[in-house]
Amino acid sequence: MGGAAPTPSGKGGKKPLDAAINLVPFIDLLSCCISFLLITAVWTQLARMDVQQKGQGAAGSIDENNQPQVQLTLYIDKDGYTFSKSTGESTAIPMKGDDYDYARLGEVLAKAKTDHPDKGDVTVKSDDAVIYNRIIHTMDVAVGAGFKDIGLQDKGQN
Repeated sequence: MGGAAPTPSGKGGKKPLDAAINLVPFIDLLSCCISFLLITAVWTQLARMDVQQKGQGAAGSIDENNQPQVQLTLYIDKDGYTFSKSTGESTAIPMKGDDYDYARLGEVLAKAKTDHPDKGDVTVKSDDAVIYNRIIHTMDVAVGAGFKDIGLQDKGQN
């Protein structure tokens, strides 16, 4: 009763080493795992946001028309936002209560877009203490202001 093999046969009453293993439960488990993996693979495509890591040129880089190219950078930390340009202008956007002031950020970014209509990129640099959901919401505000090319960097990177 306790063994996997049928009753002993042959000389000496030893059990044979051949055992019939039922593979049906294993195949059922494997098919469930494959189904789960295929279904969750689709979710990763739906909740994806395209962000490219691009090299940061010098602050005073020059474009093809020999005009100085302005670099726009948005810093996020626990105290709020700081929007700065490579020309030296800087705008602080403090926290509004316990949350970031997304409305004021939208206004500042929209003004920067009207000041530099040819610019389609902005670099977002976040502190390690900032929650990921707030970074994504900040990037959504930047896309809404007209910046389609967003670079994401750690605040310590130059």
